[in-house]
Amino acid sequence: MPNYRFRFTGRERDEVVVDCEDVDAARNEAVRSLGAYLSEHPGFADEGHWRIEVESEQCEPLLHVIVATVNVRPRR
Repeated sequence: MPNYRFRFTGRERDEVVVDCEDVDAARNEAVRSLGAYLSEHPGFADEGHWRIEVESEQCEPLLHVIVATVNVRPRR
């Protein structure tokens, strides 16, 4: 089973290496990892956005998982 690397961009977190069947499974695991981290840090909304870069075993970038908080613009 291939390894995928998760890098939490812009945060003081270690790189996480996981075994997944394919890129789709790695994306799902990245979402779960980010969700678990954010649930432990409820103040994340004040920090703008969070991103995990998912890379292959060879450190090639494959995709980004992004959570962002954006204020609603007033309607005119």
